[in-house]
Amino acid sequence: MTNEKKAQLANESFYEAFNKRDIEGMKQIWGKDECITCVHPGWPPLKGFEPILNSWAGIFENSGDMEIRISDVQVLASADLAWVSCTEKLFTIAESGVLVSQVFATNLFHIEGESWKMVMHHASPVPAARETKDASRN
Repeated sequence: MTNEKKAQLANESFYEAFNKRDIEGMKQIWGKDECITCVHPGWPPLKGFEPILNSWAGIFENSGDMEIRISDVQVLASADLAWVSCTEKLFTIAESGVLVSQVFATNLFHIEGESWKMVMHHASPVPAARETKDASRN
């Protein structure tokens, strides 16, 4: 199996743990180094295993009914580092109906022994598409 495929599988495990709100699964995905970093949309960067896992525990406890689906996945891998970018679509059930938001994520994985471990998750909101004025009509 290629490193790209292994990194893709590690990325899928991350989103599976997210959707299942599985903190134990999330613990298995993240590296343990103090330099690991997580940037949730609108949050300051978190560094280190404990702060990152605490953030996921809080999200899982307070997110209500939420599902995430990924698309536009791109994977690039070397012998010990992999970069995965994707678009995250978050579906949240609220009293007003289903809310949909879109986030662009970059996930970095580093090989530790035989396993790819996440060392960075950086997610940024994608603004809603706006109609633009056609400049050629002026």
